[in-house]
Amino acid sequence: MSTKRLFSLILAVAMLAAIVAGCTNQNGAPISSPPAEETAAPVQSEQPTQSEEPQQVSATGKGTLTFARTESIATLNPHMYTSDIESCCIEYTGAALYGYFYNDDKSGVSLRACIADGEPIKMNDNGTVWQIKISPDARWANGEAITADDFMYSFKMLLDPKLVNGRGGAFAEDYIKILNAKAYYTQTEVEGAVPTWEDVGIKKVDDMTIEITTSIAQDATEVMSHLAYAWTVPVYEEMYESLMNSDRTATTYGTDIDKVVCSGAFTYNAWERDAEISFKKNPEYIKQDMIQIEKLVMKIIPDRGTQLQMFEAGELDYVELNSSQFKDYEEDPRVLYSPSIYVKYMPVNVNNPDNPILSDVNFRKALFLAVDRESIAKLLNAKPANYLISSRFLADVTTGESYRNSKQGSAIPDDHNGYDPEQAVALFEQALAAAGQDKVTITLTYRNDDADMTAIAETLQSSWPAIFGADRFELVLNGLPTSQSNDQIRAAKTDPTSFDLGFAGWSTNELAPWNGLKVYGSAWVNRYDTFTSERYDELWTLANSSEERFDHEKRLGYVAEMESIWLDNVSGIPVIELIDKTLKADRVQLTADQWVNRVGFGWIYASVTDAE
Repeated sequence: MSTKRLFSLILAVAMLAAIVAGCTNQNGAPISSPPAEETAAPVQSEQPTQSEEPQQVSATGKGTLTFARTESIATLNPHMYTSDIESCCIEYTGAALYGYFYNDDKSGVSLRACIADGEPIKMNDNGTVWQIKISPDARWANGEAITADDFMYSFKMLLDPKLVNGRGGAFAEDYIKILNAKAYYTQTEVEGAVPTWEDVGIKKVDDMTIEITTSIAQDATEVMSHLAYAWTVPVYEEMYESLMNSDRTATTYGTDIDKVVCSGAFTYNAWERDAEISFKKNPEYIKQDMIQIEKLVMKIIPDRGTQLQMFEAGELDYVELNSSQFKDYEEDPRVLYSPSIYVKYMPVNVNNPDNPILSDVNFRKALFLAVDRESIAKLLNAKPANYLISSRFLADVTTGESYRNSKQGSAIPDDHNGYDPEQAVALFEQALAAAGQDKVTITLTYRNDDADMTAIAETLQSSWPAIFGADRFELVLNGLPTSQSNDQIRAAKTDPTSFDLGFAGWSTNELAPWNGLKVYGSAWVNRYDTFTSERYDELWTLANSSEERFDHEKRLGYVAEMESIWLDNVSGIPVIELIDKTLKADRVQLTADQWVNRVGFGWIYASVTDAE
């Protein structure tokens, strides 16, 4: 299949649908590409009418859907997870107050109540007080009612300053800014005193209602979006407490499947660490009529080649294809196409004392300009990217306009996609002279279980010395399994010598790029790169918290400036947008004809034809 035909297929899909974030993502948490001409389906925020009620299905479901992931799972605690696979597990088994579901005709996504009873209720004129009612039908998997007390406890623990849960900071301030939440979480003084829990803007109104007070004006969509994140899934108080240590600085909640209580579409069935985790349909789930599958089986298979062999042997129901594998399936009608959420980029460790030339922006710009993105994209059936925000991000959810297609997003020059070897050499020579070096050696840490990343790494190992001179430049490759590669790059926060260059890509909030860009800011705990900028952080706050965010064009201007600051700093080098290719078994019947924003291909809503 030609690249042109491939892009045409992607465009056809994108014209019908919007975006998926990794796994089926009802809760919208960030974890780790069509042509820019696409227009995605607009996002709706509404409650289902009687006509939208799904057809009744078995409370226990029928059949098994089996698939594979490459990463290992460390925790199932929604307050502490860090990886995409952990987010998926929490989304399968946990229900937040709000979530992202198919719209009426399954052509797009709808942000609507999950275990909340309707949309948030605005309680004052300036939009700082909101009440959320909990549905009387909301149940834990053990049959007990989910009440306001469950959310009060869960949110208190999420923000607990002794536990210091990793997701607490984002819960305090993201789509909304909860009054005194961040100061309580960080134990920072406000007007001369450190807030107590009683000072935080989260209150119980009655057994089925909570009230949230924010420090700035918010609207209902912002409140719903904030309470759709996976980290807002409730935890079960009795178990959480029973697993707390004596000084209340840690809990083992979520360290095994018998140490967590579920509230979502599935419950945990079995977990063999680093091998397989399985899930069973939860008949107590408030939207259980949407779930037709009885069981999900997620196998942990680090090697993509092994995954494909298992698919062909009938052991997996769908499998993602890397670019080399796709060559054998170009004409296969079972292949599903979707744009990737992220731009693959190379974080640069600008603080590495063992390789100080990395701190020279001229050297980093030389590397940026020496990346032949068009050749790499052609090799991998991908799209060259000399920018940070992928084509999948929307400028306007009401129209489905891609950010890259907006006035602000299209302002980045695309001549040669940032490839200028002559200018690269000039900057390289300036950097060498400034450092007093005759030669530089840098190490690229990459995922050797990812064929696409391996191909990029090997291409650069050949092309960069050809541009800069093999006697003056050497690229050493450090191939590691995905989890080890990620850990080594993130270790730079405490060990500045942990890496030189790496690979990264974020699955973040593509419905709102102004929000999704938080993963590159200095406050984001799990970020890969060493980029810091006070102006970037200030712009993120303006785009997400100031009154100016209600001026859409001004907000997009802030997004453009944030992207420009990140690119000018060159603490990361963007390379490509991948196009995701998924091979689906014929036995799997999807409920929608196309891929959809935040719902994806709707795997958890699928059925299997041979189910008994």
